[in-house]
Amino acid sequence: MEVHHHSHKPKKWKEYITEFLMLFLAVTLGFFAENQREHLIEGNREKQYMQSLYEDLRKDTTILKNLVRYDTIQNGKLDTTNQLLIENKWDANKIKLLYRLNLKTAGTIRYNLSERTSAQLKNAGGMRLVENQELSNKISEYWVKSENLKEYNTFVEDLKFKAREKSYSIFDQKYYTDVSNLIVADNAQLLTYDNFILTEYGNRLNHINNSMKNVLLPSIDRHYKRAVELLSILKKEYKLNENIDLNVSNF
Repeated sequence: MEVHHHSHKPKKWKEYITEFLMLFLAVTLGFFAENQREHLIEGNREKQYMQSLYEDLRKDTTILKNLVRYDTIQNGKLDTTNQLLIENKWDANKIKLLYRLNLKTAGTIRYNLSERTSAQLKNAGGMRLVENQELSNKISEYWVKSENLKEYNTFVEDLKFKAREKSYSIFDQKYYTDVSNLIVADNAQLLTYDNFILTEYGNRLNHINNSMKNVLLPSIDRHYKRAVELLSILKKEYKLNENIDLNVSNF
């Protein structure tokens, strides 16, 4: 029985080159397509993060403005209190005034600048998505200054706490007939008129006043300006929508 063998014509070297080039082109195009898809996904995530950061900064500006307003009013109360303590001449009206001022001189306003987006960006390595290096640096600086402001505010709160502790040996709470409306009894008296105690109390209040005027308030003002600048850059860079509030935990 005769067996027929199929003969295979050898491929020319040009055919091998053509097949290699087609395979290489397919792999390369696939790589670029995947890379482009990943770039688009990361670009979208970057904009989502920046939208969320934008909303956080808007909230921060409101908080910072309220802090400036509160601290400025408190500085005025501290100035008046210190002047009364320096004069150290008391009548019924001055004693009642000092009692009212006591309710406003060592109080604090609790605040927390928004950390919603910053926590996400720091923990998830999201800052690598921000291609604009200048913007990335400004965001990082804002976070550092937020921590610095928080630390100094804690320092001032400690000064206030110590002043309040001292005030308990000067003011008698029974003379506050209506605290919410700052009403003090006409027959109010100080627990002590000792010059040493009143001077020490005045020194503590003066320390608070100077710390707020010379450091805290200027720091808040500078930080407010940083937030406003970042808002302007973010809005221009990413064409952000002011009415959207995103939840970055879903990113």
